[in-house]
Order: sequence, then structure tokens, then C-alpha cells
Amino acid sequence: MSDERAAVAEHLLMIGGAREIPRECFRAAPGLRISVLCRQEVESKVWDRKDLHRLMIVDRETSREEWLGIARAIHEHDRIDAIVDFTESDADKTSYIAERLGLRCYSGQTAQWVTDKYLMRARLGETGVDDTLAKRVVGPDELARAAGELGYPVICKPAGGIGSRGISKLASPADVPQAFTWSMEGTSGLDAEELIAEPFHQGREFSVECISETGRHFVAGITQKSIDQGSFVEVGHLVPAPLPEAEAAAISDTVRRMLDALEIRDGATHTEVILTKDGVRIIETHLRYGGDRIPNMLAAATGIDIQKAWARQAVGHSITAEVEEAMRRHRSDERAEFAAIRYRCANRRGVLTAIHGIEDAEGMPGVAEVAAVAGVGEQIGDLTGSLARLAFAWALGATPEEAAERARAAVDSLTFDLDDEPGCRP
Repeated sequence: MSDERAAVAEHLLMIGGAREIPRECFRAAPGLRISVLCRQEVESKVWDRKDLHRLMIVDRETSREEWLGIARAIHEHDRIDAIVDFTESDADKTSYIAERLGLRCYSGQTAQWVTDKYLMRARLGETGVDDTLAKRVVGPDELARAAGELGYPVICKPAGGIGSRGISKLASPADVPQAFTWSMEGTSGLDAEELIAEPFHQGREFSVECISETGRHFVAGITQKSIDQGSFVEVGHLVPAPLPEAEAAAISDTVRRMLDALEIRDGATHTEVILTKDGVRIIETHLRYGGDRIPNMLAAATGIDIQKAWARQAVGHSITAEVEEAMRRHRSDERAEFAAIRYRCANRRGVLTAIHGIEDAEGMPGVAEVAAVAGVGEQIGDLTGSLARLAFAWALGATPEEAAERARAAVDSLTFDLDDEPGCRP
């Protein structure tokens, strides 16, 4: 597709749900019609349904040809001007529909590279961005063999995983059976049950929010991560990360080269990296902005709103000038705060019956939001993925320490009632 920006769209096809983001699309293009095509699993993420022009829901077995057939039928009667997938779910269908209808989007090859971590590793290796090896594994014996070839410690995880699910660290051959079982459980609900093994990189973990336009990549923010070392679930973030200029530049340069290698030209991306003693290592990237309120915190602390920018880009606006201006204002300290989020996790299994103290926590200094993650009546299990967390709070502060302490104090003030599951001891 041409890199020239089209006129502002009148009809946007949105693949998947995007919660509140379509509101920004409507603001950016008055009179816009939005048609949503999604599968049943993400239907709950489709908000403001009364504002949609049409909503079509398919089951997970629906082929991409059927997806295309639905989109083509709409297009023939109500011309689609633009397509977007704010969530990365069904990126393969998004690119396929875009290619067939002549709409601006990432390619099918890019979607494959990003959503299959094995293919991503191969691409980054052949382009000289990151030579981390990865091996596909089927069964505990293959995992043991791959780990022996790679050298312990290694990581095993779903090739198409999301939400920190199913990530296992193996320190020795004795860890293979449990690690394989854990990682296979993490494939539940994914489109494939494939696992990969790769070397474990020791260092500090960060994520990088980028917004790209016609191949120019703007690093909107670098987030410092707090990770539970047993489960690799993210339990806290700080944005922007308080990094020396040289380290921030190294991370930004590596991510930009990765985006070029994966041929990503437009839209938001969320990339996880490890800063090791030998340099920056890519963990994975996504064709979406980060979760865990990172875009909200970034906008509040720095004035750089990647959700709004991507929504405007999706309907046809060029966003380069506005992103550059927001970044300039942040660098000049016109907008220079820090935002931190902290999560509470259960210390035992059980059924959540009540959460106390949210309103009081919301009134604490600097606190922007306090919310439950788990619902009353939900069974709370082990910390195996991001959805095992109970609640969060995020807050602003003039310093990294102030923001982190305010968020921690707010979430620590909450109390939870858990009833034991049958056969479960406290």
C-alpha cells in the first residue's frame, strides 16, 4: 500500500474489541461509521454498542475466508475506508482482509512474525537485531533436549502467548516435567498449543511503547517493570523509567531496529526488553499498545497519548506533528511527572467474596485510579498469569519514588475476603 495518508475515513472496520478506544475514533472523525467484526471470546471488550453501525460476532472456528466473506459483503454495500485491530487478536484475519480489500494495514508476513515468537526470533536473528535462539518443543523430551542444547537456565513459554501466561524458567533438567505442564496450561484459549524454549536473559526488564507512521517510529515511553520471579507475572510498573540517557537511547535504538526488521510501519506497538550486562535483548513485541493502564499512565505523566494518536491515525489523520509536539513538551519539562501502578495478588487459593476500601484508596494523595481485577464470586488460583491479580492502584508523583509509594499505599490499604475452595487449606 502507498505510504500517503488517505482522506479521513467515513466507515471504519474494527477487528476485535477495543473497550473505550472507538470513542477517540468518533471524536477524530465526526459522522464516522464503525463496523466491528470479532469472535465470541472478545465480545466483552466491545463497548458502547449503541454507537456502532454494526456488530458481527463469529466463533473461534470461523475461517479467515469466512471473515473475508463477511467483510467483503459489507464493503460491497457500504464501502469500508479503513481497517484497524487495536487488540492484536486475529491479526492474521486483519491483514488478510486489508490485503484483499486494498486497505492500509500491516502485512500478513508481519502478523506472522509478531504473533509467533519462534518466527520472530528467526527474523530478528537473520536481520542482525537480536541473535537469541529459540527452539520449538513438543513434549517434555523435546524440552529437555532443547534446554540441554541452549544451556541452562532457559525459558519455556507458549509461542503465541499473551498476558504472562505459561512462562516457565528451567534451572536444571529436574525442572522439565513441571515446566512443560505449566507452559502447556498457558496455551489454553490460544489458537495453537505450540511451545518454544529460549535462553534466559538476566537483567532489568522494561517495556517500550511506540507509535509509528509511514515507517518512522516514535518511542513514546519506556516503562520499568516489576516482575514476580516465580511466575513472571507483572505486579507493578513505573513510567517513564528513570534511566540514564545512554541506556534509554540503547533501548530505543534496538526497538526501532526491531520494528524495521518486522516491517511495522504504522500504529502502536508494545515491546518487552531485557537490559543485560551485554546489551539490550528483545523478549517479544505486540501489534497493540501495552495493557495494565500503561497508556493511561503515560498520557497522565508525559502528555503523550498513544491511544488517542492511534485512533486518529486509524481514521486517516497524520499524527507525526502532534506526537512530535507532545514529546517536545515532555522533554522541556512542561509535562514531567511519573506514574506507577501496583497490583495485589492473593496469598492463597479461594473464592473472592468481597473487596473493601476502594473508595477510601481513591481519595489518597496522587491516586488516579483504584479498581478490582477479580470479580466477586471468582475462584482465585495461583499466580500463573496476569488475570490472577486481585486489584490495582495507580498514582502520579513528582518523583519515581513518590509515585511508586502512593500506588503501593493505595493498593495495600485494600482488604479482601476469600472463602476456601473445597479441599483447599489456607
